[in-house]
Amino acid sequence: MQPPARRIKSPEQPVIVPAIAIPSDVHFSVAWRLLVLVGGAIAGLLLWKRQWPSIATLGFTAGVLWRYGRHHEPAHPRLVHRTIADPRFPAALDGFTIAQISDIHLGQPHSDSNLAWTIETMQRIKPDLICLTGDLVNNRPALTRLSRYLRQLHAPSGIVAIAGNHDYAEGIDDVRAALSFAGVPLLQNQGMMIQHNHCNVWLAGVDDVWHGRMDIDQAVRDAPAVMPVMLLAHAPDAVREATRYPNIVLQLSGHVHGGHVRIPGLGPLAKPRFGRHYTHGTLRVGTIHLHVSVGLGGRAFRLGNTPEVTLIRCMHLKEGHLS
Repeated sequence: MQPPARRIKSPEQPVIVPAIAIPSDVHFSVAWRLLVLVGGAIAGLLLWKRQWPSIATLGFTAGVLWRYGRHHEPAHPRLVHRTIADPRFPAALDGFTIAQISDIHLGQPHSDSNLAWTIETMQRIKPDLICLTGDLVNNRPALTRLSRYLRQLHAPSGIVAIAGNHDYAEGIDDVRAALSFAGVPLLQNQGMMIQHNHCNVWLAGVDDVWHGRMDIDQAVRDAPAVMPVMLLAHAPDAVREATRYPNIVLQLSGHVHGGHVRIPGLGPLAKPRFGRHYTHGTLRVGTIHLHVSVGLGGRAFRLGNTPEVTLIRCMHLKEGHLS
């Protein structure tokens, strides 16, 4: 199903710069390395035997996949629905919806149109809470546009953000100022209480682990022991530390972009540091429900890995059944 027409226009033309990648911080899976080696060997054999029809077919297929992965899939985000049911959620929280928007990377190709689509989608589905889980911008000129976009968002329980590694690279003080202008608080090892149907939930946001500032203790320090906690952590591997806290029910993360390229049987192409164990989707780690968004932006090539915004519906689980 195609996304709705994008009527919201970019406040100004984006300034695009390439993202910085540190090879030593990105792990490429063994399966993908073997695929490249085998593919290279087959291509070399075909050239050696002058199998021109086969070479032409391979070249055409590669060209189609490149064009699709470069220009089509990264530019057509989708809305993903998830339901999280847990007995630690009070019954009054049933139906509470959280929209997770992750890895916007505003300033990269397709990022403005994808974010415009996201704004329209949020205005249509009206979630109770909107969470921005890091890597909001990819260059400083995008900060002004980020504020203008986010000022169009509204949610009854608020809009909150945490930082990712790219936000630090572009200047965390400037990112905080841009968010503040849009009325969005940046949680850096901090927590806040949100209410829904007269019940309370603690929303904790931790700083970016890439820069060694993550402190879950500080973020949940003021949370009552019996209150369920939702944790925002840009890097999904933070869940390994979060499992020490029994009242953390849900963790929302991003960072990995789903590996950018995913083919059944091969898994994700690339896994960055602090995102090598959990790359995408919803899974259970200990007592925590972890959702790792594949993100909205990032490098302008995706294959089998459509950019997404996630709508999470919270439900109370009682004696093995939904309430």
